[in-house]
Amino acid sequence: MKAIFQGEFHISSSDKEALFDRIDEDVDALFVESREDSVSPDGWSFGYLTFLVSILIFFWFQAFLDSGTRIKDKTDVPVFDEIDTSLPELYSRFPLSWTAPTGLFVCLIFLYGIFMPEVTIPFVSAPPILNLTYTIIMKLVLVVCSPVLFSGILIFLEERHMASRDQDMTRAVTKIATENGYQTIVVSCGEMHLARLPILFEKEDWDVEVNDSSFGRFGYLWRFMVK
Repeated sequence: MKAIFQGEFHISSSDKEALFDRIDEDVDALFVESREDSVSPDGWSFGYLTFLVSILIFFWFQAFLDSGTRIKDKTDVPVFDEIDTSLPELYSRFPLSWTAPTGLFVCLIFLYGIFMPEVTIPFVSAPPILNLTYTIIMKLVLVVCSPVLFSGILIFLEERHMASRDQDMTRAVTKIATENGYQTIVVSCGEMHLARLPILFEKEDWDVEVNDSSFGRFGYLWRFMVK
């Protein structure tokens, strides 16, 4: 079996076009880095609730910035987009040594955003009303982005030190492809997964081909950081 990996920056229209170019008459199916909609854990906690709100805000930003055509609407091959780890299962893997300091760091940013004193626009002599507007904007940015930072740090640490999501995706894709008799597939995933995902597929006896995305230098930086 052959797996063609197309790395992408999830909101890049050029990366999506590159992905569509990989899908031809020889490709049996497309697998997309995504997960099932399940968000309810066996037991709720403040940490998981913060993580859930954080990652849903991130997904909303991503959807807001992504104006491209949906993959399912543009390809005739079967598309499987529930191969990633579910959010409750993913959060349960994070050790307290990650969640506690990350949560404290994010809380400090959030509180600073709320109680931040008025600041002036750097290097510009502006009237008070503009400085006030600038302060309000900065407060909103800090308050809104601090939760997103919580999930971002934890997901980066998971990819850097555990890579269990890569293992889950490898098992899911292999299982589906074997059950359906697929011989050639395309796997669309974020750039940072290209550091390990193709290697895990090779261990499962896949013939692997990796196509770099137009994300270019940033993609190489991601892979360097998670290795």
